[in-house]
Amino acid sequence: MADPLRNMKRRIGQRLIVGFEGTSIPPEIARLDEEWGLGGYILFKRNLEDFEELMDLNEELWALGQGVPPFIGVDQEGGRVHRLPEPFTTFADMAQLGALGSVSVAYEVGAVIGRELTAAGFNLNFAPVLDLNTNPDNPVIGPRALSADPDVVINLARAVVRGLHDNSIIACGKHFPGHGDTREDSHHTLPVCDLDADTLRAREWRPYQKLIQASPHLEMVMTAHVRYPKLDPDFPATLSRIILQDYLRLELGFKGLIITDDLEMKAIADNMSIEDTAVAALEAGNDLFLCCHSLDKQVAILETILKLVETRKYPKHLLDKGFRRVREVKANHFRVVRTIDRVHARELVGNREHARISRRVKDGK
Repeated sequence: MADPLRNMKRRIGQRLIVGFEGTSIPPEIARLDEEWGLGGYILFKRNLEDFEELMDLNEELWALGQGVPPFIGVDQEGGRVHRLPEPFTTFADMAQLGALGSVSVAYEVGAVIGRELTAAGFNLNFAPVLDLNTNPDNPVIGPRALSADPDVVINLARAVVRGLHDNSIIACGKHFPGHGDTREDSHHTLPVCDLDADTLRAREWRPYQKLIQASPHLEMVMTAHVRYPKLDPDFPATLSRIILQDYLRLELGFKGLIITDDLEMKAIADNMSIEDTAVAALEAGNDLFLCCHSLDKQVAILETILKLVETRKYPKHLLDKGFRRVREVKANHFRVVRTIDRVHARELVGNREHARISRRVKDGK
């Protein structure tokens, strides 16, 4: 007979993506997965020091999830946001791809990143950045964005996403509703953006609209830890039901997965406890919760959501709806990985053709 509590924990666990220290799975993370069946993992440079170790780690991670393979994700944008060790192909900042303006090269960039990530055992890339580079004083986006022109971002980001999808990597557009027109870095403080909905519709939201409503149909969007007082006077976007439901879901028609940016970033963590954050993020309609560092906070998110459901302060049918979205995206995109073909990966990653495409972006040709 099925254990209702165990079943509920697994449904909640699928909603959390965690980070951890080191180049192997810590025992406490393995135990957390055994209890909750975690939804996925985000890896950083701290986890990815060596190519061979990276493949060992990803192979181990694929076996977790308690029957539902996990997301194994990384921020592989290009430029300064490049997490992978040698011999992975490195690309210039996306602004250089924007300056080049070639849709075919943009597709090849997405395809190269996708092929290399898939060969090494990843299935999710937290990219591309869909923010517009409209504020020269922005300390966190800047050249990570393709352009200040929404049409350039639409055309090139669409090609990058298609290149990722064609190579079995789920793309994640970020950071909704826009982090380009801010003066602060949400890693350190809570930025405020005074743009109104009409301005955002005309600029920042156009890339999302086009990539959501037409092929290649973006299936994951990451929120911005930014306050938009003209949209929601009370909550930053990550915790705003108005922004995520009224605008992203209803107006733009997004049916895929909404994932928070890291809930341990100071924009959120300095203003609210992790328990209150988990409640607000769930009620705002996030499907996935990203918690990149602290085991204590990861456990607190899971237990807070469980308590909410058990005390009937959050409807079980809404919890199930988010869980089903996670399962559907995984089912649509994941191929079964039992072992990584290391011979193939060594031949593919960083090969001459990939290096040639990288040089085209760098040289602007």
